[in-house]
Amino acid sequence: MLIFVRFAHFAATMLLFGASAFLWALAPAELASRLAGSVGRIVGAAIPVVGVTALLWLGLEAGLMGDGWSAVVNPDTLFGVLSDTAFGRVWQWRLCLVIVLIASVMARRHCRWAFSVPVSALLLASLGLVGHANLQSGLTGALHRANAGVHILAVGSWLGGLVPFILCLRLHGDPLLRREVALTLRRFSGWGHFVVAIIVATGFANTALTLGLWPIDVSSPYRVLLIAKIAIVATMIAIAILNRYVLAPRLKFDATAVGALGNNVVGELILGGAALALVSVFGVLEPI
Repeated sequence: MLIFVRFAHFAATMLLFGASAFLWALAPAELASRLAGSVGRIVGAAIPVVGVTALLWLGLEAGLMGDGWSAVVNPDTLFGVLSDTAFGRVWQWRLCLVIVLIASVMARRHCRWAFSVPVSALLLASLGLVGHANLQSGLTGALHRANAGVHILAVGSWLGGLVPFILCLRLHGDPLLRREVALTLRRFSGWGHFVVAIIVATGFANTALTLGLWPIDVSSPYRVLLIAKIAIVATMIAIAILNRYVLAPRLKFDATAVGALGNNVVGELILGGAALALVSVFGVLEPI
């Protein structure tokens, strides 16, 4: 159950941040206005998922720390986890951020994204404070947690941004929006170069800080799943390179390139979901 809740929470939080940031930072005004309804519905659906899974995650952690399923709904145990553990103290702030995000949905359209992007970024990055990085103390632990937060934030901006990217592609055939769509795709591609570099660098650092070495030894389930995740991310990067340097330049003169690009992006999303599923599993395993 915890694995499933972790997966849903990661996916919804990344979608919330990535979709909001795409519309706020990358899409020109007219295109952003056209996409606002669809992205707004996506964000509106993601926020309650984030809130519910945050509460479930808290309850399941209480069950693990307490006496099993009875502790999941025990108010005393829940309060003890919130007030007396490092996980709980982080979770207090995260639940407050969820409340703020609910308020952002109720805000006026023209200011919603500028409000929700930094709040959802904090919510996403704070997940780096409750993982394996939290097992270390001192300067090493602080660096590990900061690195984990940056890694999760970069992954969220990539994966979460792929959904509005697909919506953007669907408008490529509109002659009134084609120029803005092309500009947005170029911006996302340029931003993607930076994000992928951050993901690779922080991922390598996370592995080194967690295991102390490259995970070529397959003697533990944790390392096997980590290697599988690295292979999936490498495949996603290869697809992204194909999209940027082969398919994207063909959009101007090849009508089939839009469909091929869209299919590849859907493939990236599926692979990204698989990587998140692996993270949700090995995140509850002992990192050995």
